[in-house]
Amino acid sequence: MKLQQLQAFVAAAHHRSLRAAARELGVTQPAVTHTIRELENALNAELMVRSVRGIELTACGLALLPRAEQLLGDMQRTLEAVEQVKGELAGKVSVGTMPSIALTALPQAVLAFRRAMPRVNLHLEEVTVPDAVARLRNGTLDIAAIHHVQALDSDLVQVQLYSTQFVIVMRAGHPLANVKHLHELLDAEWILTVGADHFPHSVMKAMFDAHGLPLPKRLLRAPSSFSVTLGLVSQTDVISCFTGPLAAMMAPLGIQVAQIEEALPHYELSILSRRDLLPTPAVKQFVACLQEAVSKSRNVAV
Repeated sequence: MKLQQLQAFVAAAHHRSLRAAARELGVTQPAVTHTIRELENALNAELMVRSVRGIELTACGLALLPRAEQLLGDMQRTLEAVEQVKGELAGKVSVGTMPSIALTALPQAVLAFRRAMPRVNLHLEEVTVPDAVARLRNGTLDIAAIHHVQALDSDLVQVQLYSTQFVIVMRAGHPLANVKHLHELLDAEWILTVGADHFPHSVMKAMFDAHGLPLPKRLLRAPSSFSVTLGLVSQTDVISCFTGPLAAMMAPLGIQVAQIEEALPHYELSILSRRDLLPTPAVKQFVACLQEAVSKSRNVAV
């Protein structure tokens, strides 16, 4: 397999169009077609077929795509690592994260990173754990700063970032603002930020199970949408769970913490990466900045 063959295949797979792939690569459509056919001949496998919706990947194509993306990403990181060691501090760092980090430690980490490496491009986005794992594997993310994964596959590694406690949050002046026990909140309407598939492993379920309580019957779901959750918690009688640092950050928006006497779950946040991928100097620098930001601003054990 040649680099140009993988590039043509990945571009065509992403766009589902040979013409669009040719535009991205700056070559003609027949050139893209010829290059992909060379790759198919080298692998002795059909990778894509034409359909009414454009290009469709075959089973072999679907198997190749994440590995081709990973190879191209690793090649780019290799070039960037050499350039960064030479002192040409350019390249890119791609980070997936979640609100508990994005709204607390991340801004200070970015400021520190910018002072150290002003020319390196940063790509930051909010991701779910399944998305993060898939994108670490295909090479489109360098690291993911998200909650700790209990059953992590051997191809990934995680380093603890910090541990915090969950708290129950509601708007200031909520009718239940003065309750002291978890069972007093069973009739309230709660909002969940996890989908139905992940709810059995959620903090909320663990919280009620730990105290032998049934789940609240009124559950409103907003999977992976913190903005929806924040809007409803701050302006309606819906309640939710936030990490302690996140709740403190949101207090100026009219969010208050319920003073529940029962012990609430702890939450571990970690930095995930691929075990076989050596980080570039820029990725190492960003991780160091994030760890320092957590250490300085969260008063938690790193």
